[in-house]
Amino acid sequence: AVVSTQSTGIILEEILHQGVTTKDAVLETCLGRLSSTSKDPVKMDGLTSLFEVLVSRGYIEKTTQDPDPTYEPPAKKKKMGNLWRVNSNAFYTSLRDKHLIDFMRNRFDEGAGDVVSVILALNNQLEGDMAQMSSAATYDQILHGLKSKKPELVPFAKSYLDVLINSDMGIVKMIEEYGGGSFVVHYGKFYEEYTKHHIRSIVKERFGPKCHRVFSIVLAQKMIEQKQVAELALLPYKDAKELLYTLYTENFLEIQELHRTPDFSPLRTFYLFNVPLGKLRQKLLNTCYKAVFNLMELRKQKLNENNRLVEKSLRADAAVLQATQKGIPADQLEDLLTNSEKQQLAGCMRVVKILDLGEISVVDTILALTHFGTMAIT
Repeated sequence: AVVSTQSTGIILEEILHQGVTTKDAVLETCLGRLSSTSKDPVKMDGLTSLFEVLVSRGYIEKTTQDPDPTYEPPAKKKKMGNLWRVNSNAFYTSLRDKHLIDFMRNRFDEGAGDVVSVILALNNQLEGDMAQMSSAATYDQILHGLKSKKPELVPFAKSYLDVLINSDMGIVKMIEEYGGGSFVVHYGKFYEEYTKHHIRSIVKERFGPKCHRVFSIVLAQKMIEQKQVAELALLPYKDAKELLYTLYTENFLEIQELHRTPDFSPLRTFYLFNVPLGKLRQKLLNTCYKAVFNLMELRKQKLNENNRLVEKSLRADAAVLQATQKGIPADQLEDLLTNSEKQQLAGCMRVVKILDLGEISVVDTILALTHFGTMAIT
């Protein structure tokens, strides 16, 4: 499975590197790369099968676009054959659906996520950004999909669908009632809720649970007075006021003045709090970009400080690989790293791993605020 995953990654990497290329050119390059790094023998038949699987799932597609004129396939083939490229829309669709299913599981439960997963599996639209709703899935189709994937959920399918379509989020909708109903997933609603979810998470991490509660109320109510916030949040008026103005001074909230009289008297003016999603999204994006830069700089600094040990470790790994290919047991090789160097290197790599995980988390937020966030706000 590891070799298969690695092979799939290399196939896609090679096509992305070339932009447009032939099947034979990709597979020959992949075979060469894998043969030089893998301990197990790699066969062309296996790579061909992987390529065909990627094609059948829509991740690779034929194209009539001419390849890069500077690129010359291996063995200088006279006949180019069919040209292939990576279908970015298919990857975008898979990523979107994965985030959507995980979001529904976190918001409801595993069963709700499984029901939504079945609806998405029946979707035949691969239009990427252009599709605002999935294809319609009938109740019978959903039952059939659950029988093959999650048979234990079949008796509860109707209940799950009722909960989903009656949810305030509006992500799952019923468009027809005949024959048990037809259901669609509304991607636009998902983008909106997913973006709000990330913003609420940032507020909770930065300001605490009480601020998170106040912010969620303002976000849900669109426009709301200070007194109403205190009542809905079950907080003393003074505490609600402090929390609201903390969020206001940090530009997470704005105030809309609604004058009851033409003289603009403060005593006869409503002050309504609201969340400026567009401005807030851009503010948080700038913070995320700075965070990613800082994490990258810290990782670079940590690796530079231990550059000698890292290079020494790479040489040791290369020597072990060469020895293994020649049939020499690894325990017969001289150890290039001392115990203290191994401990120092292990500590360095632990820090690098933590920084990598932090970067992945921030990039996930950037994805929500850029692509998903743009779709939600527009």
